[in-house]
Amino acid sequence: MTGATEDKVQRWLDEAATAMGGRPEGRRDALLELEATILDKVDERTRAGQVPAEAVKDVLESLGDPAEVGSSFLPPAPLLPPSQARPYLLHTAMAFVAHFLVVVGATVAEHPLALGPIQIPPIANPRNVIELLLCAISTLFFDAGAVLCAHVFLPRLGRMGLLRRAAVGVRPDARRCTMNACFLTLVLAVANFFRDNLLALYLPTPDGVTQIPFTGPGIVDNLPLLNIWVATAIVRELMYAQRGERRFTLVLDLVSNTFGLFCLLRIVATGRLVDLSLAQEVLGVNADGVGALLNTVFVLLALVTSAILAGRLVRRSWRLRNVPR
Repeated sequence: MTGATEDKVQRWLDEAATAMGGRPEGRRDALLELEATILDKVDERTRAGQVPAEAVKDVLESLGDPAEVGSSFLPPAPLLPPSQARPYLLHTAMAFVAHFLVVVGATVAEHPLALGPIQIPPIANPRNVIELLLCAISTLFFDAGAVLCAHVFLPRLGRMGLLRRAAVGVRPDARRCTMNACFLTLVLAVANFFRDNLLALYLPTPDGVTQIPFTGPGIVDNLPLLNIWVATAIVRELMYAQRGERRFTLVLDLVSNTFGLFCLLRIVATGRLVDLSLAQEVLGVNADGVGALLNTVFVLLALVTSAILAGRLVRRSWRLRNVPR
């Protein structure tokens, strides 16, 4: 083919590529297959005695509009890849359980609760089964949407070229590392920005609404340790994204997990993660029940996270012997 006919084929392929969805690797394969099909048909026509320029024109016209061919040749990529379905369901279930238990705590207290920037209102009529069911459904939809946004949009930061894809290892996906680093940075910012009112109870007053903090000493006293742990975890995720699984990154991972495990166990041992003494007059007999419920929720979250960190420690210790420097 001449330069003019090659340009015509390339323009047709470019229009088809624009209409294609899916991942870049899949688009490249689809375009190579389309190009091979066009060249084969053009070759058949030129062997039959047709002029190459006319053969290219007839082949492209027979294929149809490139946008329609491209959109039908490769289906768009799903919003959530199948490989992420199981983690998505697990994270949604964890978020829903924790969220609904806090809603129950707010309902028992009969006042809204604040977790950082999020205000969680109580159920207006908890004895109504339909209202309870509607509250559970709305909570589930909210958590499912929030987790979906995290799974879909945060990994896109890994495609910005700021972090290259790690070659091997425990965390070979730079996009996942970037997502973890962004999430941990958000946790660090929220925990420090709302340090004095990280957990608060909203109470109506003649002048409006006031906040009564009930963050216990188990969290306040250990907040500096939590900051150090989260900061080392952010550095760990960025190092995994940059260097992959190496001896240095695994040692950093071990240090971060060991410090996190120590920090969480110290928080659980300290106790009193929730302190409702300032709201005793308002809540009355409900103060002890709400405090015990919320304290149990946070202790369980700390223990589950500790178990995950302990499992990571064991796995990283075994992997440390078999990786390059």
